[in-house]
Amino acid sequence: MSITTIVCLPHELKDELVQIMQDEFAVSLQIAREAYEGMLEGYFCRLKAGVQFVIEYPYVDKVYRDSYYAYFSSKRRVYQKNCIRVSVFDGIVLPDQFRNAKGIASLRERYRGFMVIRPTMPHVIGRSVLSPHALQQHGFFSLMGRFPTTVNAVRFEARGFPHASQDRETLTCSETSLWAMMEYFASRYAEYKPVVPSDIIDMLKSRSSSRQIPSEGLTIEQMSFALREFGFGTIAYDRSEYSLTSFTNLLSVYVESGIPLIVVVSNVHLGGSVRHAAVIVGRSETTNADIDSLSSVEEGSAELAEMMKRKNISIEDNADIKRRFVFIDDNYPAYQIAPLESPMAYYEDDAWRKCEIMQVLVPLYPKVYLDGLEARRYIKELLLSQLFRIPSGAKLFIRIYLTSSRSYKDYLAIEDSFSDHVRNAILSMQMPKFIWVAEVSSKELIKQHKANGLIVVDATETNTIYDNALIVCCYENRFCYRKVEDNKLVNNSLSLNEFNIFTNNLKGF
Repeated sequence: MSITTIVCLPHELKDELVQIMQDEFAVSLQIAREAYEGMLEGYFCRLKAGVQFVIEYPYVDKVYRDSYYAYFSSKRRVYQKNCIRVSVFDGIVLPDQFRNAKGIASLRERYRGFMVIRPTMPHVIGRSVLSPHALQQHGFFSLMGRFPTTVNAVRFEARGFPHASQDRETLTCSETSLWAMMEYFASRYAEYKPVVPSDIIDMLKSRSSSRQIPSEGLTIEQMSFALREFGFGTIAYDRSEYSLTSFTNLLSVYVESGIPLIVVVSNVHLGGSVRHAAVIVGRSETTNADIDSLSSVEEGSAELAEMMKRKNISIEDNADIKRRFVFIDDNYPAYQIAPLESPMAYYEDDAWRKCEIMQVLVPLYPKVYLDGLEARRYIKELLLSQLFRIPSGAKLFIRIYLTSSRSYKDYLAIEDSFSDHVRNAILSMQMPKFIWVAEVSSKELIKQHKANGLIVVDATETNTIYDNALIVCCYENRFCYRKVEDNKLVNNSLSLNEFNIFTNNLKGF
């Protein structure tokens, strides 16, 4: 069976896909049209003007083939086993460009990802990776993986966060969230491998007391177990255990750390029946207006609040900025935008719009033992301690995030806004694989994406007594670090210049 390749303009796309779905999936014209108008149209109408498409069929998709052999092939109704793939390019695409080096180079620069269309009518959106830069509006920062693929027999690399719609039988929102999470991490780190639906089913056999197919969804305990078995040191947070401010602040800290989060949203506590899982993968850009509107939020820790009051020091936290966050939701096209306080704001149904985030799963590296809640508390205690000697009446801006020491040192090595003595001293320090970092700044400085104080904390150390977790802190002329050899705290006098903040996690601020 030969592969058919069609280069397609936007106004031709509907007619082409409806006809191809009708022929390839052996469905009626009406069903094909309903699938396009009900699912596909909403995806394609968000793309910016000037994009063009390349349609290829029949296409073998590894994720759908897994579901096909595990489930769909055993049904009385005949399901086709092949899919259709639509690739997206920015600008004009000509067929002969795929057959010469100059044309291929141009196409690779303008490649914006792909979408798989599977024969699970009407929920036809399969494995897809689309760049935010293909959208009409992309004023946000999102985590993106790199996915090798081909178009018309030529190698390309798709960049974006994985997405698919649920098929309501082998994949519900919880399975698609787990699949997308693993697909992303496998594209970034050699320690992780991509999974297919049957991997999730097999992993959870021992945790399920009833049949797994057709899927009725997963509990947060099952999702947490699966992530742990797939190689993460998963931690779960329940909103009922925290104030709303502390809970959303914690989520914001993890997003700032470049960690995708599985969130469970619900309106059951309000008398509704909705319970849904989605993935948070980024946030909106920070504007000067966002910073100006930020004010000090009362600390969830009574001890911290008392220390700040006693010392007359105000700490304004980057995580308290009222931003919008980026959601990967299998009911909608990728990269939906909503605030944490109203995560389903992009839904048309009022019942869904009332949903709130009730639980969150954080897929941490197994050896990250100091979680975001404790790291944030400890860092603020450090700021208020004698190590910094912050004067009474000071107003500070602080930005806290988790990152790898390799990524941070790579940034530091080429960031010449640091003084050479401070930079070389930090680069020579032994660090664990992951570190918590706090950048101390002011509202005026952070608008320039600069800071003038720094704290680096060991993410593998939960014992914060006697500052055991401290690696280095510097502010104005004070430079303090803990020696690995004898665990002593050393104070030096080194001047720290204003420096450019770290943006490697989300590739922007």
